[in-house]
Amino acid sequence: MLTRRQFIQSASAAALVAGIPNLRATVPAPARFKNLVTGRRLRIAGVGVGNRGGIDTQACAGEEIVALCDVDAVQARATFLAFPVAAQYRDFRKMLDELHDRIDAVTVSTPDHMHFPVAMMAIERGKHVFVQKPLAHTIGEAQLLKAAAARAGVVTQMGNQGQASEGALITKEWIDAGVIGPVREVHCWTNRPIWPQGVLLPDPVQVIPETLDWNLWQGVAPERRYSPQYVPFKWRGYWDYGCGALGDMGCHVLNNPFLALDLRGPVRVSAQCEGASEVAAPQWSVITYEYPARGSRPPVKLVWYDGGKLPPVPAELGPGGKLARSGAYYRGDRGTIMDGTNYGTSPRLIPEEKMQAFTARPPKILPRIKGGIHADWIAACKGEGPAPCSNFVDHAADLTELVLLGNVAIRAGKPLDWDPVRSVCVGAPEAARFIHKNYRLF
Repeated sequence: MLTRRQFIQSASAAALVAGIPNLRATVPAPARFKNLVTGRRLRIAGVGVGNRGGIDTQACAGEEIVALCDVDAVQARATFLAFPVAAQYRDFRKMLDELHDRIDAVTVSTPDHMHFPVAMMAIERGKHVFVQKPLAHTIGEAQLLKAAAARAGVVTQMGNQGQASEGALITKEWIDAGVIGPVREVHCWTNRPIWPQGVLLPDPVQVIPETLDWNLWQGVAPERRYSPQYVPFKWRGYWDYGCGALGDMGCHVLNNPFLALDLRGPVRVSAQCEGASEVAAPQWSVITYEYPARGSRPPVKLVWYDGGKLPPVPAELGPGGKLARSGAYYRGDRGTIMDGTNYGTSPRLIPEEKMQAFTARPPKILPRIKGGIHADWIAACKGEGPAPCSNFVDHAADLTELVLLGNVAIRAGKPLDWDPVRSVCVGAPEAARFIHKNYRLF
């Protein structure tokens, strides 16, 4: 088992202790790819295998599930029973140490605050990794994972399943083909949070369930007393563990605008919200991202809404028009595309009459993803496909950066001008503590 000292002294330790400055300039061209598995099933270990993690494990059931790791025996019980031959662990460090030669790949479906330490340790050992969204808890962590994945030549994927959908590719093809003209405004919204936000820290409960290792659940987060208000689901509303409504759904709903409009580079980010504090995400937020012109693309304003806030209803929906619970719409000079789904799977022109008349559609020129996000990752791990659609180097880290910039603006309490080259908010050094963070030794 890795000792605490070894954990801190590992290659990931510099990030865990100091908050490494921007690493973009050091990211090499990906060594695509090392340690590919041919002629047999992939040997996969799962970390965090309850709830969403159970779904991720089941999605890989056609491969060999060799180990399962979870700090909560109750939440993991169904997955443990479904894979009785798999070795069972509570501490991912012990699992990666003891089964190093038996593991090809690792899925990471823990709360947000543990994505980085688990994924980084697996990458350093040459393991392919699948990590749930958001990729990391902070922008600094996302950058470090991107750099590490490129150096190690491992196959990576983030679990934002909409990126593998037809809808994501169609949206990009339509916008690239100029179907609605230059896009100058995008509005995205979600029905989250569906857990408490804008709240105080809960009163601690003395009795920790025997089936839960509370120290391991907290991991690198600041030490706090146990409360059922955190586990197993409501942790998302607390900054120590989660990234709020934006972190939960942003990598889904904002994915298609990010892909279609190439939303990278300098950006001004401002936030309106209510109830945000040092410990908790807000009850609601409206985040505005203002991108300058990028090449031939004009400036674009991207606006995010959560907590019951909604964008204006497009006039194209007619009198009494309503928005879906989650979705996005793109306002171009010659029309509007709307998608009323969580994952951006159903883009349509509005009004409906315009969609019905839209028969001369752009050709499908982008490669399609077969079998979904997990199958895409597994195929690449076996050398049977290209780099996965939401791999860390090309897509996931930069998308996560976009998403988490909104939380930095919320927590800083002021508009921010993001310099992606230096990974700083210009003129706002106080925001640095939300880009990098300190880590508890556990």
